[in-house]
Amino acid sequence: MIGREGRETRRNAPRTAVSESYVRSLPKAELHLHLEGSVGPDRLLALARKYGTEYASLSAAALTEKLYRYGSLHEFLGAFKVVCQHVRGKEDYGDILEDLAESLLRQGVFYAEIIYSPSIPWIWGRDGREILRHLLKTGARFEEKGLVIRWVLDCVRQFGVEAAWRTARLAAEHRGRGVVALGMGGDELSLPLTEYRDVFLWAKAHEIYIHVHAGEIGEPDQVWSALKDLGANRIGHGVQAARDPRLIEYLREHAVGLDVCLTSNLRTRAWAPLSQHPFPLLYRRGVPVTLNTDDPGLFQTSLTQEYLKASRIFGLTARDLQRIALQAVRCSFLPHEAKMAHMQRIQDQVGLG
Repeated sequence: MIGREGRETRRNAPRTAVSESYVRSLPKAELHLHLEGSVGPDRLLALARKYGTEYASLSAAALTEKLYRYGSLHEFLGAFKVVCQHVRGKEDYGDILEDLAESLLRQGVFYAEIIYSPSIPWIWGRDGREILRHLLKTGARFEEKGLVIRWVLDCVRQFGVEAAWRTARLAAEHRGRGVVALGMGGDELSLPLTEYRDVFLWAKAHEIYIHVHAGEIGEPDQVWSALKDLGANRIGHGVQAARDPRLIEYLREHAVGLDVCLTSNLRTRAWAPLSQHPFPLLYRRGVPVTLNTDDPGLFQTSLTQEYLKASRIFGLTARDLQRIALQAVRCSFLPHEAKMAHMQRIQDQVGLG
């Protein structure tokens, strides 16, 4: 059965839409990717059976129907919580990372900034630091296969300032060892960002990049607060910025990137239908936008599919996708020399002058 999104994509697809094989061959970076959100139904079912939870007796199809359908962001966050309750030991986290890394390699992804929230295991009495160290060791093994993984340690907004301080100190402890940024995720309609100002100023003073979820479902002033109060170097989502012309101009002039996650916005109803999504407006206005999956397991998507949707729904050409791929490298938290090398690699492979 073809759903609303499928009908919309087919109806708006230009005849010159790029092929899946082309998108897979395009070297890509992904900047907005929650580790816990990469858990698909098969992996969750395996964890449910490992720990004997209430979901252990379900089939993968029944589990998908029960947990992987959302009508709002809050429904999605409920499913995300269930997944996190099943990911317990460091071995579970390592297995999830291996699944994710292999998937990224198959899609031509050479660099990924993965978001991990240590406060989630902490609230259940588990060792978030030990899990991080296991993730760093597991991720490093994929560099020889061609995938560089860096980490954003995410504060969960509704968990409060004390948990954010603990996360910031862990990020500083592992800066230069794989951790590149301190993030702020969670429910942007909960605590105001101003409560976290001291935490993020401290992180910036320790030369840690700042990544803030804002403007997903909240007003454009959430993005302004992320920029002015927390000093965000990049914004997660940020699509509500399209409602504020002055903010669009600020993002363009200051080259602040927005991690756009099309399927995520559709599935949580943050912005639907996709035919009315502001991505093409932001792109044409010169805002640095990138394409990302957010939670590929929970949203049943991939970076390849996100590029294909952008092409088919918004009429983006191969050259547009090449520029977006280059933009992702430029917006990353890589050192300047590494950015230049990766951007040259993309240009050499696709022949972009």
